[in-house]
Amino acid sequence: MNNQSAKKSPTRLTYISDIIEISPYLRRLVLSGEQLANFPADQQGAYVKVLIPQPGETTVNMTLTGPNAAIKRSYTIREFDPVRGQLSLDFVINKHTGPATDWAKLANVGDTVAIAGPGPLKMNRFDFNDYLLFGDSTSINAVDALIKRLPATAKGHIIMLVNSHQEQALLSQHPLLKTHWLVLNDSITAEQQIDWLLDKLELFGDLPAVTQVFVGLEATQVRVIKQYLLEQQQLPLSSISATGYWKRNTDADTFGKQKQMQPL
Repeated sequence: MNNQSAKKSPTRLTYISDIIEISPYLRRLVLSGEQLANFPADQQGAYVKVLIPQPGETTVNMTLTGPNAAIKRSYTIREFDPVRGQLSLDFVINKHTGPATDWAKLANVGDTVAIAGPGPLKMNRFDFNDYLLFGDSTSINAVDALIKRLPATAKGHIIMLVNSHQEQALLSQHPLLKTHWLVLNDSITAEQQIDWLLDKLELFGDLPAVTQVFVGLEATQVRVIKQYLLEQQQLPLSSISATGYWKRNTDADTFGKQKQMQPL
């Protein structure tokens, strides 16, 4: 069983071949290397685990488990170019501190880094008529990948909270899904963000009973949105794919343990 899992999600050694500053808060690292030669195609919106060295370490750590394991963080695949063998990942920077964001902020072209994966898409139902997609700067690539997979006849809304206007260009347009943006700044509180999300839901009115929902937001926002959809809209739980990408005032390791004990 473990051997099968290892074959499905091998650890690969890569190097940073390009860096693109998308905004003051979002930095794209383009990874290359021979070990990406057999990376599966059509994985936009899936995720890989980026293996971050422990503090003070300068060499690449490819150990997944045990006391000396690398720090692991999940990042959504923006794009994989199988011809060039390049994998693009976007990192939120300058909004908080932590092993992954600190590493990404200081990374340079030529630096080596290990990855594991890919893991599956967060939502995989693309044959319905009505959709509701929630995202922010951490999940914008997941939302973009979902938009590209939806049928042209799909209807609904896309609700996005981002850290800068530049990030709006990352989201593909869909002919029948309306996009709603809130560009955040330091004066917009966490409570005001939730109020804005709920106001949008109220404006949408009664949702079709078969609406498919993706929620990729901060943990408290996920809980509030999910509760509203279940209790006020009476949507079935099976129609909602909800993932807390981060939790305010909580480091990623602690948040991961909390999700294991009490899933969102």
